[in-house]
Amino acid sequence: MFHLFFPLTQVISKNRGWIVMAAVIFMASAVVFYFMPVSSQPAAEGAVDGQLDQLEDLFSMILGTTPMISVLLVFMNNFLSMAQMLLLGFLAGISPLVTLGLNGALIGIVLALSAGESAALLPLIFLGLLPHGIFELFAFFLCGAIGLKFGFHCIASPLPGKTRSESFRYIWKEAISVLPLVVLLLIIAALIEILITPRLLETIL
Repeated sequence: MFHLFFPLTQVISKNRGWIVMAAVIFMASAVVFYFMPVSSQPAAEGAVDGQLDQLEDLFSMILGTTPMISVLLVFMNNFLSMAQMLLLGFLAGISPLVTLGLNGALIGIVLALSAGESAALLPLIFLGLLPHGIFELFAFFLCGAIGLKFGFHCIASPLPGKTRSESFRYIWKEAISVLPLVVLLLIIAALIEILITPRLLETIL
C-alpha cells in the first residue's frame, strides 16, 4: 500500500548527519562574520545588505499592523525561506547552502554590532534569540538538511541501491513528511517572537 508520508521520527533519525551538517554550516558562517568585518568582503557585503534590507521592510510592515497580522507576516517570511530551501535543494543543493550561510552571516553581524555598541550579549542571546530561536532553528536546520541531501543524492551520488530518479522521489517524500512539523514549529516561533520576545527585551534595553 502506498503511503504519502514517512514516519517523522524515521526521517529525523535517518537524517541526523545532514541536520548536524546544516547546523555546522550555519554556525561556521556566524562565527566567521562575527570576527570578520563584512566590509572587508565586498561580495558578501552586498548579499548581506540585501537580506538586511528585506528584514527592515518586513519589520516596517510588522510595526504598522496588529500582533496577529505580525505573527502571520513573520511566519510567512520564515516559511517561504525554508520551503525554498527544502524543496529546491535538488538544484545541486545551492539554495540550502546559500540560505544557511547568509542567515548565519546575519546572526554573526548582528551579534558583532551589538558587541561593538557595548550591548550585553548573553542577555540579548538568551532573551532576544533563544525563546523563539529554539523552534525556528530546528525547523531551519531540518529544512537545510533535507535540501542539502536533495542536492547531493540527485546530482553527485544517488542513494545506495537507487537511481537518481528513485533518490529524488524518496527524498521528496521525506521533504513532504517534515513539512507539517516545520509549519508547527514556525507558528510557535512566530507567536513567541511577536508576543513574548519584545517584553523580554524590555527588561534589558
